[in-house]
Amino acid sequence: GINRHQSYKYVTEKQYKHNFKKALKQVGLIWKMETIGYEFVPAISDKMHMVICNFRGQIIDPETGEREEYLFNGSGADNGDKALYKAVTGGHKFFLASNFNVAEDMEPESDKDDMPKATPPATEEKREEIKKGLIDKDGKATKMQINSLKKALKLLREADPEQEEFIAAIAEKTENFTNITKKACEALILKIGEMIEVYDEKEAS
Repeated sequence: GINRHQSYKYVTEKQYKHNFKKALKQVGLIWKMETIGYEFVPAISDKMHMVICNFRGQIIDPETGEREEYLFNGSGADNGDKALYKAVTGGHKFFLASNFNVAEDMEPESDKDDMPKATPPATEEKREEIKKGLIDKDGKATKMQINSLKKALKLLREADPEQEEFIAAIAEKTENFTNITKKACEALILKIGEMIEVYDEKEAS
């Protein structure tokens, strides 16, 4: 969306949920989120009050029962009854932005359509950039992340058999999926999901 009063662009709740739901569907995972506590802060100004919430989110692999748990929080201020809603929405958006490196001021926007537009398949240069960025220092990817990556690559192979060389290069670079970080694995899953989406849209057109 666009805040015309303060002249900045932002990613809407609709965009966050659309992309997150699509990514989960592509790799066969489930997301659950619950409120585990909250604090009501009255009179932060003459008319406004605030609600601060603590959340627990879980990404679950229904095939194996494995799950990743995340604790995060959100806050919302309002002069009516929407503070809790704003806290939930803000907490969810912050979780997605911080875990999947979403830069709000970099997103393409449209006055007519808040839904993100399809991007073309990654170029050879972009693929090399992905492969070079696979190893860093933020800890190795979990078994569930590795399984999700393998599922995404399988879908990519089915969508375009010509991607076999790219898939093999990832397997080689990560030492057969044994040496890849959490952050790199998440980024790769999202990028492969975008590539698959383009092929799906081409088939539908």
